[in-house]
Amino acid sequence: MSTTTSPRTRRALAAGSGFVALNAFAGGVALATGVIDLGPVVTDRLPSHSPVLAGLALVLVVGAPMAVAARRAATGHPRWAGTAVFAGACLVAWIAVQLVVIRTFSWLQPVMAAAGVAVLLAGLRGIRKR
Repeated sequence: MSTTTSPRTRRALAAGSGFVALNAFAGGVALATGVIDLGPVVTDRLPSHSPVLAGLALVLVVGAPMAVAARRAATGHPRWAGTAVFAGACLVAWIAVQLVVIRTFSWLQPVMAAAGVAVLLAGLRGIRKR
């Protein structure tokens, strides 16, 4: 049943969460390699003052769950909806923690928070349609 449930929702979810995953992986690598420099003030606010750890955390907390959600939605995996709820919640939590930890605002934060909410809601829609 889950492979035919909400095919339009699953396609949109696969594309959206895949896009977020790619950006999280790219951002994580860019942080870890120094391509993105947060500046001394923000870097001092990071745990262990380490952009490498921040990049790794971004990959693990946002990139990996979003990639799994994209894959599961694209293939119609029986747990695609629950995975989407988890991945969306991870992204929203990441943004909330980011605001508390680095205490700096970027236009990208509300955009990514909205993407997290959209992924979460798509998952909830999939669960509800079962």
